[in-house]
Amino acid sequence: MSFILLLFSITLSKEELEMAPSFSLKSMENEIIYTDSLLGNYVIIDFWAIYCKSCIDGLDAMKDLFKTYKDKGLIFLAINEDGPRNTSKVPGFVKGHQWEYTVLYDSDQEVKDLFGIQAIPETYIINPEGYIIFRHRGFKEGDEEDISDKLAELFPEEGDDQ
Repeated sequence: MSFILLLFSITLSKEELEMAPSFSLKSMENEIIYTDSLLGNYVIIDFWAIYCKSCIDGLDAMKDLFKTYKDKGLIFLAINEDGPRNTSKVPGFVKGHQWEYTVLYDSDQEVKDLFGIQAIPETYIINPEGYIIFRHRGFKEGDEEDISDKLAELFPEEGDDQ
């Protein structure tokens, strides 16, 4: 049954591919990141906030996935949606969780609006051509397996016949 659902979601994705919005945001390291410069890579974009428990649970759950795929070219952008009053808390929070993601600030929530997001967390995988090929809304324990399955499909092990 899950194979049928996976196949259905892949078919749906290919029929309804949507270009990811282009944007630039300041990183926690004070660099401006332009998404157009990331074309040619698979990119995970995850929208989160300090006050959002399911956001934090999701980012914690995806740490090992990122470690597995970062050397294969996966880029992970964790876009923080806290307002300007909480921006100063983000670096310590990220360090405390030992996240290695590139953290970007969307304090005015313009990028969140570009994606049409109503609630967080929300996670996207963007293909090297800039199209959204995966979207996941919310997070509960075990949801990281959906993302893991998609990444395994995108980054087959050497020797696999995929």
